[in-house]
Amino acid sequence: MAKDLKHLRNIGIMAHIDAGKTTTTERILFYTGLTHKIGETHDGSAVMDWMEQEQERGITITSAAITTRWKYNNEEYQINIIDTPGHVDFTVEVERSLRVLDGAVALFCAVGGVEPQSETVWRQADKYNVPRIGFVNKMDRSGANFYEVVRQIQEILGANPVPVQIPIGA
Repeated sequence: MAKDLKHLRNIGIMAHIDAGKTTTTERILFYTGLTHKIGETHDGSAVMDWMEQEQERGITITSAAITTRWKYNNEEYQINIIDTPGHVDFTVEVERSLRVLDGAVALFCAVGGVEPQSETVWRQADKYNVPRIGFVNKMDRSGANFYEVVRQIQEILGANPVPVQIPIGA
């Protein structure tokens, strides 16, 4: 008997290096109740960065997948999250992951905006027709500019971003 896929989604997290992919993933795991402590990349406690080399360097080297669940309207959804590397040397890992995704969260640093690897992974997602939600991260940093990042997404990536939530005071 085939499994009903109505409540199953494969979601990738993709971005330039240091945009906060693993940190965001760790928060998702915590808020969905899968973990009871938020893992941090800087101290080697991130669940998603499981390789010793990843923990030492503080970067993701291989795509890592984990399953979490979310209840909504009395129905349970299974979400397979794939945390992808952001370093240019591991671009092939992102490409491999994109082939199985139902959607992706593209993270952009509010200070750095659309960076070179952001462009690369965005174009890869275009190639595989992966729908994306953009997420402007690190809004608490000095120099953060939400509106500039939205402009860059439009001009550099050729996308039509629609801000769903606008940061007040940004």
